[in-house]
Amino acid sequence: MKLDKRMLNNFVLALMIYLPTCAFVPLELYLVLMAYCLQLNLSFLKHFIQEIKKGRISSKPFFILIIIAFLSFVLRLVDYPNWLSIRDVYSFSYLFPLTFIVAKTIHKRTQIFTFIFYFISIEMLVSLFQYGAGVTTFFTSLNLYREFEGYDLLYFTRVFGLSENSSGLSLKYVIGLILLGALSMPFKKKVIFEVIFLVGSVFTFGRIALIVILFYYLLKLFDAVFIQKNFKVKHFIPITVLVLVFAINPIWSKNQFTRNNIQVTHTRIDSKVSERSNAVPAETFDFTHEMGIDKIDMSGRNEIWNTFLNFSKEHLLFGNMGKKYMINSYHAHNSYIEFLTSYGLLIFVFFVGLFCVYINKQNYVFVLSIMFLAMGQYLIFWGASFYDFIFYYLVFFYKRNNEEP
Repeated sequence: MKLDKRMLNNFVLALMIYLPTCAFVPLELYLVLMAYCLQLNLSFLKHFIQEIKKGRISSKPFFILIIIAFLSFVLRLVDYPNWLSIRDVYSFSYLFPLTFIVAKTIHKRTQIFTFIFYFISIEMLVSLFQYGAGVTTFFTSLNLYREFEGYDLLYFTRVFGLSENSSGLSLKYVIGLILLGALSMPFKKKVIFEVIFLVGSVFTFGRIALIVILFYYLLKLFDAVFIQKNFKVKHFIPITVLVLVFAINPIWSKNQFTRNNIQVTHTRIDSKVSERSNAVPAETFDFTHEMGIDKIDMSGRNEIWNTFLNFSKEHLLFGNMGKKYMINSYHAHNSYIEFLTSYGLLIFVFFVGLFCVYINKQNYVFVLSIMFLAMGQYLIFWGASFYDFIFYYLVFFYKRNNEEP
């Protein structure tokens, strides 16, 4: 394969997008990435400003993201009496327009995603060695490092690859599978990556990730049969084999997903709230009980969601005034609840509505799968993240069969 300037450029972009998902690599690398992408899009920015001066908007989503960032800045100024330092002027929404620029940069650069597929595959290979060695990770300094005590439950033998935890690695497998479906690639090569990501998903055993993978393939099946009218059995062989593996012994599978009917966690967080001592009222409403999911163990999400939603109930319109709401070291483990709690209902509807408007027949399978995944993980709406870059790309720029190296 001839190494040319464009390939090198794509490799550097892929590396900067992916590296911060790995352990010990600082998220500040994304600042370098965004600065680089701004430089690559100077003509776009110049044209956008010129059109604004003429009273026209050349890119509506970019303009709306700027407006949201500005509104967040206003909220932070209004919240000035609660500032602890000048750093409290910051709101993660300031990064939304820059994330859009990164997504625009990777548009029509399939080679970037191919490099990302290889990066994920390397992590999967590392995770197999970790599983064989009986450890969660080779990075012994990580807080979650431990040696396996047994191999009965997949949940307790989850491996990290090069990531900080198993959840991070499992999310990469899901995103990898979604991107594989979105992009054009020789079939045999695509199947190899698909098998790697599916097998990796079992070894990381992220239950939410596995459920979303099944959801994605069901959407893909619906699309192939009813929308594209181009159903091919060979496209569904790998996932069918995986489903059959779990279906052969339903009792074993149930025990894997319920961790032998483990008791629902209610002690993941305490009642002390780091942002505001009076943030959660003394009498809280049990939202998860009302939704009928309080008896399902979700690794403490029941407790976390209730706490966040009760805060949101008390601060419905403006939330935490544009500052990311955290309880001690915990975020909401749900992109929508986190954003609603941080910004309030008004900006939440405005922001999420922007993405919903751009869902269409070409991208709905991929976008809805990521949005479904975001219900169980704080995946998107970080400001700038690997998942945000992919999500913005699929929402605002993806066109089927319109990608090039």
